Amino acid sequence: MSWSDALTKALPLLHVLEERGFEAVFVGGCVRDTILGKELKDVDIATSAAPEEVIAAFPHTIPTGLQHGTVTVVHEGETYEMTTFRTESAYEQFRRPTQVQFVTSLEADLLRRDFTINSMAMRADGTIVDPFGGLADLRRGLLRCVGDADARLQEDALRIVRAVRFAAAYRLRIAHGTWRAILRHRGLLAHIAMERVGLELDKMIAGSGPHQAAAWLAASRLLEYTKVKLPEPLAAAAARYRSDEPMHANMQTAIESLIELSQPEDRWAALCMALSLNAEQGTELFVELKYASARSSQLAAVIGLHREMLDVFESGIASASSKQWSNRWVRLIVGKYGVAAAREWLRVTRALPILVPMLQSDSADTSLALLDELEHRLNTLPAFILKQLAVKGSDVLAQQKDRQAGRWLGQTMNELLLATALGAVPNEKQALLNLADRIITLGSAAYEEPL
Repeated sequence: MSWSDALTKALPLLHVLEERGFEAVFVGGCVRDTILGKELKDVDIATSAAPEEVIAAFPHTIPTGLQHGTVTVVHEGETYEMTTFRTESAYEQFRRPTQVQFVTSLEADLLRRDFTINSMAMRADGTIVDPFGGLADLRRGLLRCVGDADARLQEDALRIVRAVRFAAAYRLRIAHGTWRAILRHRGLLAHIAMERVGLELDKMIAGSGPHQAAAWLAASRLLEYTKVKLPEPLAAAAARYRSDEPMHANMQTAIESLIELSQPEDRWAALCMALSLNAEQGTELFVELKYASARSSQLAAVIGLHREMLDVFESGIASASSKQWSNRWVRLIVGKYGVAAAREWLRVTRALPILVPMLQSDSADTSLALLDELEHRLNTLPAFILKQLAVKGSDVLAQQKDRQAGRWLGQTMNELLLATALGAVPNEKQALLNLADRIITLGSAAYEEPL
């Protein structure tokens, strides 16, 4: 086991406390990941020193959670959470302890933690403190609650979802006793804020085993017990997974292939496509999981574009010219879904072509060539947002001296943008003003080609 740069950089903090007569150890995920040789996301420290003693020991601290014994120490530009050894009791709403008692026993502190693989500590000399068998569980590939599984999950019901995340991320089997406790207490998820569930699901889909997480979630039916009901296709897909009837081959293969996508947002989009969610259901999912509205809008755009492109593919590639196909693509991008959604759809479709049945047909070579054409058309658009046009709304208004500003002006500008994107007019001021006159007189027929 080798020490990472992150642990080496934090080591002086342990020495400072030890020199003052306190016990101090690295604890939790940084110990687990060091043993596994993984890159550390953060470094947590536990100590017998009381919060005020930690504050006195270091020149730059932030009192982030004094009631729970946590002080953030700033050292060489990095922040470290340093928490006093403690025990917990009387959990409120199956999530947070109402009583915290500071103790001097490291083992007592480790006993309050969730799983054995997260309940190990490391001293400054590299000695591993492992009273509950976390190291052996890592070697056996086993996820197991510390002590009484029923007690651990009832203390903090979010641990039910975290069990799935850790099992998927570290390719672990869930111990029989822990699994049975998960099934017994999954109804407690109704007490957990959707933000917390959403954060765990985000980590699952961004992790190293999103398809394993999907399998565990399906087998446990956890998403049927959340505080707010999630879209029906999620439960329906899980039911198919659990039944003797095999999942739809394309869906199963797509879920197993999520790991091929490097960006979490692309994985979410691919998952929703695989489950055949429409744009409204994708938005509902992200809204209920309390994700940012920008993420919900982007997901809805990608799903909407996907469903329309499926219609395009199914209409028959051999019967349309390349220009007709790419013009339809431009209209969807500029008039409806946007360039960001188009780029994401192309990334997802190239990585998981199984999401588009046409790409699996006898015409797959032709279809892949079409993707190349669509990407080229996207990358060579002369304009795709209004501010890229060589003419402004005020220019058009000035030319129409007998008209007042109104909805017609916005419609005309959008028509100019689409005409420019389609290549029907150069992105030049006078050419655009001339076309604006024709559009105001004739409507979009002034430039449209039949598709």
